[in-house]
Amino acid sequence: MTYPSPPEPPGNAGGFGQQHPGPPPAAPPPMPPGPPGTPPGQGGGLHPQWAPGQHGAPGIQPGMPPGGVPGGIPGGGMPGNGLPLPLPPKKNTGRNCLTIFLSIVGALALLAGGGLTAHTISNANQDIPNRSGFGPDMWRNERVDTLFPKTLGPKTNSQSGADDPKIAEWHRLGISEKTDCAGALTGALAAEAEKRGCKAVLRATYIDPTGNLVATVALIVLPDVEDPADGMTTFFDAEKDKRTASHGVKALPVPDTAAAGWKDANRNGSDGVQVTDLNLPYAVAVSAGSADGRKAGHLPGEWGRTDLDAKSDRMPWREAAHSLASDLNLHLGDLLLKETS
Repeated sequence: MTYPSPPEPPGNAGGFGQQHPGPPPAAPPPMPPGPPGTPPGQGGGLHPQWAPGQHGAPGIQPGMPPGGVPGGIPGGGMPGNGLPLPLPPKKNTGRNCLTIFLSIVGALALLAGGGLTAHTISNANQDIPNRSGFGPDMWRNERVDTLFPKTLGPKTNSQSGADDPKIAEWHRLGISEKTDCAGALTGALAAEAEKRGCKAVLRATYIDPTGNLVATVALIVLPDVEDPADGMTTFFDAEKDKRTASHGVKALPVPDTAAAGWKDANRNGSDGVQVTDLNLPYAVAVSAGSADGRKAGHLPGEWGRTDLDAKSDRMPWREAAHSLASDLNLHLGDLLLKETS
């Protein structure tokens, strides 16, 4: 009894139930090249003949969104290994520009700081030339009411000024408009100033807080001297030892003030100093007297018999004149330092 053979699959079954290999499956078309930097063998997406969702398309399963795996990057391609392609880094142009701008600003700031430091050092080195150039002409470059301030007094410390009203011992009443040497000085002082080449004389009248002492101070402008001994210090020291009065600054009356009646005949004592700063070729001389016209040297009885007694009586006015001259000397030094620093 024979049995029929089982049916063979079309094209695959051979005799005796053995399977015959069919033709080899066609190789899939090569994948298009990916973006620069993609490893070899990994395409840049689906082959043109495979459409999304088509059966057999590599890397895409039914139900997946066209962009790749669920929850993946929208629009991201799927390489052959099924992973999303990395996105290229974004260029932050604004941040790069800001960094370059700040670098340039910092460099300019450093250059400017260096230039300012060099300028400051240069100015500091020019202090002495400025003083020597400004000092001799200060008498005409500064306002006369700056040279002769409203008040004068002794400096209490290095930070105070001789023109500080709190320490005032002298108050200005008026300033002369004339500057000729012959019209401002008399006697031995006039002769000495002329011998030394007097250029000009500025005068102002002051009074003390009590209203009893009145004085006229003269700023004598002289040629430059390199040695302090060439100044008028020796002359003023010699005048102090004289028994008789030697008045040198002409009195400057000021109308409608306590010095309205101030005149040469009322001068009781005089003194002066050479300005101590070598950059200021000036001498300061003062004649002082009594606001009420009292004259020195006329003491009653035995106290007025000799010249020595008269000299002693003139001493308070001479000391007052020396005080005013010294205060103006300090003020001129401070003014020069202020203007040239």
